[in-house]
Amino acid sequence: MVGLFWVDRDGCWLGSPPGEEGVGIRLTAEGLEMVGDLETAGGVETAGGVETVRGLETVVESAVVRKWTQIEQVAVPDAPARSTFRRGLSMAIDLATTMAGFGGPEGAPLMTVRITRAAGESEHTAGESEHTAGESEHAAGESEHAVSAAAGPAYTEREVELSHRLLARFVAGELSPSLLSDWWRSAGCPGTPKPAEREALLEQWCGQ
Repeated sequence: MVGLFWVDRDGCWLGSPPGEEGVGIRLTAEGLEMVGDLETAGGVETAGGVETVRGLETVVESAVVRKWTQIEQVAVPDAPARSTFRRGLSMAIDLATTMAGFGGPEGAPLMTVRITRAAGESEHTAGESEHTAGESEHAAGESEHAVSAAAGPAYTEREVELSHRLLARFVAGELSPSLLSDWWRSAGCPGTPKPAEREALLEQWCGQ
């Protein structure tokens, strides 16, 4: 985990990868891919497994792809963030309460991924009303998706800021999420770096 991104052999994710239920958002060179049990979670159905195109959404069984060229902005407005000091204090309190027999911290919190569509991409095609799993529509051209945060108990404020800068460069086509996957493989599939290391990596990528 580096910033708001989770990197593994399956690619780069915004937040955590999907579990047995729910939906995850994978970042690819082409765009955002909503992955998970879309049918049981109320997602868009496909026609016999045949790819269908509905406006800006390309539906392929359990994935919905939104291309970078069709997106104006990706933001996570409620990403759980704390200063480095507060984050360390919270982790110490969680450890102390667990050792005292009062139970550990709760599961990973949910956070909202807000996707703003590019001009001309805000309308569905005629007769289309379905939403993807975990998605809610608000203002014209915006959709929101609930995903699990990967950080426990929270990200640092700096890494959230840097993650949004990196997302903006993905949207603009200046960088590709493959940058993170390449790092993960070249580093020997590492675990989660420490906060200062994560911030340094994000600053390095943003500066490319």
